[in-house]
Amino acid sequence: MEIPLKFAWASLFYLVIGSTLGLIMVINSSPLTPAHAHLLLLGFVSMMIFGVGYHLLPVFAGTDLYSIRLAELHFWLQNIGLVGLAFTMPYRYTGEDYRLGTILFGAISLLAIYIFVYNTARSLIPPKEEKKS
Repeated sequence: MEIPLKFAWASLFYLVIGSTLGLIMVINSSPLTPAHAHLLLLGFVSMMIFGVGYHLLPVFAGTDLYSIRLAELHFWLQNIGLVGLAFTMPYRYTGEDYRLGTILFGAISLLAIYIFVYNTARSLIPPKEEKKS
């Protein structure tokens, strides 16, 4: 499956999970607001933006995606970071282990975002034309 589609499918998955969690939060008072927000913002919104960005930005620039390998790495790190945040954030004030988990998974997610920025920025730079002698 192409990388933009992976991000789009993941985005739709997080929309369903985040929305379902929202309903559960209304039914039961729970500390899940941070998980709910991150699943919808980093999961649904950002993943869709990443997928569309990987597909359209190189087209707009008239280039190819700089690195499919970096895009794959971004996809997996973003998912690991997001799921880790969703599980540790609601409990980050209950103990040091959860707080450290939130920091770790937040750092993984941030690294994934840096990879996206680097990969798409490099994709927007047109290739240098070779000089003909």
